[in-house]
Parts: sequence; structure tokens; C-alpha cells
Amino acid sequence: MLNASVLRLSLAVCLTLVAVGAALAAEKPLVSSGTEVSTPGGRRPPPAVTAFVLKQLSADDRSDLKDCLAEKRLGRSDYAALLTAIPVKAGGDRTLWFVRPALEPYCHSLYGAHIYRYFLVEQKVGVPRLRLLYADGGDEFSIYRRQSHGLNDIEASGCIVDGCRTARMAWNGRRYRPTLCTRNFFTGDGKEIVKRRRCGSDDWSDAQASGLNPKDHP
Repeated sequence: MLNASVLRLSLAVCLTLVAVGAALAAEKPLVSSGTEVSTPGGRRPPPAVTAFVLKQLSADDRSDLKDCLAEKRLGRSDYAALLTAIPVKAGGDRTLWFVRPALEPYCHSLYGAHIYRYFLVEQKVGVPRLRLLYADGGDEFSIYRRQSHGLNDIEASGCIVDGCRTARMAWNGRRYRPTLCTRNFFTGDGKEIVKRRRCGSDDWSDAQASGLNPKDHP
């Protein structure tokens, strides 16, 4: 049988995890963005960031963007007009650029069925080379003040008709890893139910619900 000290330690750890989870859930983001919601503070990305994001896209995506420029009667190389960017000071000489497709002018290339694609790019003063920290497609994305290894925590959500999967992520020194994962559902009367789930508990993305996964249905 476990002795009293071990039980007390286990209880303390559980209470700490619950408290941390509650604190993360209550924290307000510095940046919050949704598929069909304008992003406060959004601006045209600077040329270096625009060029970097374009390099992350496939040839087909770049061709679609070029078609959008012609359709919207924009300059032949004015790709920045199709993007929205928000800078976040990460401390020291670091700036994080959250880049997403603009809502106006709208270009279908970086949108899907109720989702949009986005990129989180790091820029350092005096360092010409940019670094891609995170890229995905989903319904919502947020950046928080809390930092891990010098970079801000992020949160990504992907939804289907039944609800969403959401993953709070922290930088571990090499990449972003999920630290708190949830799944929300809506009852017949419209009430939202949010449940904690173990990050990495199945083969599907922690930040993207899918109609193909039985665990994503109530």
C-alpha cells in the first residue's frame, strides 16, 4: 500500500495540474484570430516576411495567389495585400509575426471549408534569415503572454459540426508541443461542454477535430 507521504505528494501534484490548467484557461490572449473574424492590429506584412511566407507555399498556391492579384486588380507582385500580419514582441531582439490570409481583399487560395491557413514566423534584429516556428490550418489561433524557452505560448483550434479540438502549446526549445488539450461539444439546446483530453491520445491532431475520428463525436 502507498504510504501517507506518497499519497500527499500525488494529491499535491494533481491539485497543481488542475490549478495550472485553470490558470491557462482563464488567461487572455495577446492575439486572437478566427476564420471569418477580423484580426485587431492586423497590417500588411513587411516585404521580408511576405517573401518568407510565399516560400512556404506550394507552386499551385502561389499560382492561385497570382490569379487573385489579377482578379482583384492589384499589382502583379503585391502579395502582401492578400495577407494580414500582427507583430508580437517576444522580448530581447525577437519579434514574432503571425501571418494569415486577409479577409479583404479575400483570396480563396489560403482558405478552406470554414478554416484558414496561418504562419508564425520569428524575426531577429540583425539576423537576415527568418525562422518558421509553427504553421497550420484551422478555425482559431491565439498567442499568449506566457513564455517557454523565450517564446510565447500559442493555442490552435480546429472544428467540425460537432465541436472543436483545442491545443495550448509551449515552445520546448526546438518546436511547439501541446501542454493542455480540450474537446468541446454542443448540446441540443446549444450549451457548450468543454472536456479535458490527454494530448497525443490518438493519431489525430490535437488541434484539429475530424468527422473521421469517432472520439470527436459526443
